[in-house]
Amino acid sequence: MAGRRTLLSAIVLITIQMSGMALGQSTPISEIAPTGKLRMGTVGIEVVGGVAEPVGKFIANRLGVSFEPIVYVTPEAWAQSFGKGEWDIAIGPRVLASSETSDVVSDLWLVDLIYVVAPGRGFADANQIDRPGVKVGAIKGSPSDRYLTRTLKSAELVRIPLSPNIAAETIEMLRNGKADLFGADSGVVYAAAKELPGAKILPGAFSTVQQTMVLPKGRSSAAQAKLAELVAEAKRTGIVQKAIEGQGLRGVRVAPD
Repeated sequence: MAGRRTLLSAIVLITIQMSGMALGQSTPISEIAPTGKLRMGTVGIEVVGGVAEPVGKFIANRLGVSFEPIVYVTPEAWAQSFGKGEWDIAIGPRVLASSETSDVVSDLWLVDLIYVVAPGRGFADANQIDRPGVKVGAIKGSPSDRYLTRTLKSAELVRIPLSPNIAAETIEMLRNGKADLFGADSGVVYAAAKELPGAKILPGAFSTVQQTMVLPKGRSSAAQAKLAELVAEAKRTGIVQKAIEGQGLRGVRVAPD
């Protein structure tokens, strides 16, 4: 009888220990993906969502949950989603991430903002742009718009909304004189320059945008650490680099640790 009680006590003790271990292991995962699937909010453009989706799938797989992309049409819409409970993690421009409703986990990749110059316009470098009479195109609500709004003092900023045909619309602006040059991410700019004869890329980036991983505000330090660990693994093992290459992007590179 005494032996039986000892055996039962041992079984109970082992069960408690295993339950505690399982609870300790699952807590960060249940915080990151509380519904049992990983909902990732991102922006539906090549330099953001095109890279973010393979990274999100990798993280979901490592967490052992299913993956659901939540894609916002514009950077503005992505920024406005913060605090609404629509996603579990988000990947997008750090500059647009609300510090009041989210916590930054880690940067994933960097995107250069550059200019494409209209045919016949003779700008040698970015120092010649900010002067009266110069018209600079930008995507409304984008990081380039925010940067140029803050820094341009004399040139006129001409904004257009982001659309699936943004490269073609950029070309039309440059062709018909609505803009002398257009400042945007390298994905848009290189595509426009390729299709517009006589257009050229102005040397150098006028700014760089950090694409970052964020969690909703209030997640535990253990959850943040777990996600940071997975982000570091995605960079170290080449997942992020392969995602960049898969989109054929130029002016985009993995963020340093």
